[in-house]
Amino acid sequence: MHNATKYGVLLAVLAMFAIPSAGMTQPATGKVSVDLRGGVAIPAGNMDTYTAIGGGAGASALWNWNPNWGFRVDFDWMRLNKSEDDFGVLLSPPQNLMFLGGSFEVNFNAPKYQTMHFTFMLNVGAGAMKMTVDDTYAVSPANTFDHTYPAFQGGAKIGYQVAPWINIFVNGTAYFILMDAADTSPAFGNDFNNGWVIPVTAGVRLSFLEW
Repeated sequence: MHNATKYGVLLAVLAMFAIPSAGMTQPATGKVSVDLRGGVAIPAGNMDTYTAIGGGAGASALWNWNPNWGFRVDFDWMRLNKSEDDFGVLLSPPQNLMFLGGSFEVNFNAPKYQTMHFTFMLNVGAGAMKMTVDDTYAVSPANTFDHTYPAFQGGAKIGYQVAPWINIFVNGTAYFILMDAADTSPAFGNDFNNGWVIPVTAGVRLSFLEW
């Protein structure tokens, strides 16, 4: 390989690692942050057959070990509405879902030349999803459904930096739940073993201990 080519490859690699710091303004989060959010919860996949769109709320505590990377603990509560077939037969009473887990977050801050203080963040993680039904709603085989399963999450967040310590955002997260067919078959009459729930929320991030 020619020397010029070697130096070109080296400079390209160095530039790639330099972008997250050299091309950023002040970070959109401090060393410690708290998120509060609420919105709609959308079932998908097998969950869409047995539940309907509902609502939810959540909170996160985030620790950043540098301005662009962090680890956060997430809690989300969601309530999915009842589902009926075409003849009005109840497939499932309303369901309550509670997620507790952790995720890694990458924070893409605005470039120096950008005058609008928009922010963009991605996260990926895993945890436990507790799923129960509202057994006071109606008599149904699903009234016995009360289980906790592993769940994986991935999400994206677009925000606006109102002040150095306040960021308002819109967030979308997809939860993939690994269920047990031995549980779903007697409750819902179908032995599915996974499902999706996608909460779309708006919220606020409060940051402390600025970089």
